[in-house]
Amino acid sequence: MVRVLPIILLVAACATPQERCVSDATAPYRAALKERATISETLARGYAYKTEFVTRRVFTRCYHGRDTYIPCWKNETIPITRRVSIDRAALTAREAELARRLPSLARAAERGTQTCNTLYAVSDA
Repeated sequence: MVRVLPIILLVAACATPQERCVSDATAPYRAALKERATISETLARGYAYKTEFVTRRVFTRCYHGRDTYIPCWKNETIPITRRVSIDRAALTAREAELARRLPSLARAAERGTQTCNTLYAVSDA
């Protein structure tokens, strides 16, 4: 039973073909909603965040055999998040464009969902 449990969990975690179809059909709409929310947050905050990754050399202890450590240099990559200024006019224009496109994306998502539901209809047997 112990060997079968991971397989059962993997199969249970997978989406059905209908769920994958619906997810694919609504992906553009969900992406537009997420982008619009991000733009609204950025405009309300007044600045955006930019993350850069910097690699530095640090002096540390390295494992060197059985219970033995020696001093050595290692590369360490750390994220540095900074505030950056925004172009308020460009973000406002992008938000307005998304607001114009959202109704058509919602209709397309609804049509795609209906198509998926008819394509993968569950028959009563």
